[in-house]
Amino acid sequence: MNVETVDNAVQKNPFDNYMGFRVLKADEQSTILVFQNEGTSWDNPNGTMYGGVLYSMADSTMETACAVCGKAVLTLDLSMNYLRPAFSDTTIRAEAKVIHNGHTTMVALCDFYDNKDRYLAHGKGTFFVTGPYRFGDGDDNEY
Repeated sequence: MNVETVDNAVQKNPFDNYMGFRVLKADEQSTILVFQNEGTSWDNPNGTMYGGVLYSMADSTMETACAVCGKAVLTLDLSMNYLRPAFSDTTIRAEAKVIHNGHTTMVALCDFYDNKDRYLAHGKGTFFVTGPYRFGDGDDNEY
């Protein structure tokens, strides 16, 4: 899968575009999105990045991984384990892989690292397959 094609699809999602999520890798083995956490805009009161950023990034990364496998999906369930805080002025990397590619459901895992390769969090999502995903053809299943 062409990374540029996948990134263009991600940029068409208004939330992903607003957050600045970018695709670094996209194939059926793994999909990687990055987020530049510049400044303190996403900090919570204790001075670390709000966990909801990682949660939404997990959803976007795993959904993109499902799309790379050719399927449009809706999130059924998503859980996170936060292991270490993320801080401002870092690059956050989310690496997702599909571990179940079924006809009606998919399951994916997502691991998070900062630009110093510190392991930040782990997510797991279950997704409902709504049909085929087509990149860039104007289909309703496109981001």
